[in-house]
Amino acid sequence: MKLFFIINPVAGRGRALKSWEIKKKYIFDKVGEQPFEFTKYKGHAKEIARKASVEDFDLIVSCGGDGTLNEVLNGVIGSDKTISIIPLGTGSDFGKTIGIRSVEDFLRAIKNKRIMESDTVKVTFSTNEIRYFINILEIGFGAEVMEYVNKHKSLGRYSFIFGVFATLSKMNKFNLTIKMNDEIFEFTTIEAIFANGKYFGGGMLASPNSNIYDGILDLHILKPFSKIKSALNLKSLMNGTYIEKNYAHNFEGKYFEILNGNQLVEMEGEVVGKTPLKIEMDKKINIMVP
Repeated sequence: MKLFFIINPVAGRGRALKSWEIKKKYIFDKVGEQPFEFTKYKGHAKEIARKASVEDFDLIVSCGGDGTLNEVLNGVIGSDKTISIIPLGTGSDFGKTIGIRSVEDFLRAIKNKRIMESDTVKVTFSTNEIRYFINILEIGFGAEVMEYVNKHKSLGRYSFIFGVFATLSKMNKFNLTIKMNDEIFEFTTIEAIFANGKYFGGGMLASPNSNIYDGILDLHILKPFSKIKSALNLKSLMNGTYIEKNYAHNFEGKYFEILNGNQLVEMEGEVVGKTPLKIEMDKKINIMVP
């Protein structure tokens, strides 16, 4: 197979570069010497992936976290290329969904040559910018947390925990006006989760019943509670039991419109804009899984 590796050296607060340097020989001993390129700035992985998508590679491999994968996805979308991952970033939540949590899992995928068609989700912002995601998009609380995390990377692996409690301390509920199934609904909430994959936030089971192959997007709109009760409910969000405990309004669909504006949006660990926006199931993409 002809592989092309895209490595984000700053993923995982710089651990990705060290991990790649340690594991590169081991990987190439298994798959042969292959070309690779390091990203140099935000958005660079998308540019590299777009160029690689018109060359004769059998597989484009995202080496980093979920943000790196999102850029690679947006670079290859619309092509016939197959992608996979080596999880070297902070979260790498999509890897948990597809069963790639380590280099060994990735190499098992190469050995098995098992290719699946994953759903992707198209997001259109009010500026007419279009972006795709493959895992999860959040509006509200989770986006505020990720904005904090991305501004406080010096806190290391504790940045997410600090971000949760810092955001809780100033959390405000908001009104969400949403169109789905040709009807308009209004909710008061602190968070809306659009889930294609199962995990977010470094292993939190956001949507336990989501399936990346079923053509359906799951929507969980959290019911608003007091700051204290929201803090107490965090465990149920981490293990996915918040759904069965009726802490959220839950829907399935293929097309949604968020009609009201100015709420922060995060997509696979990166803050990408604000509402209003349109969210719809779109093209399939080939992914190599174990």
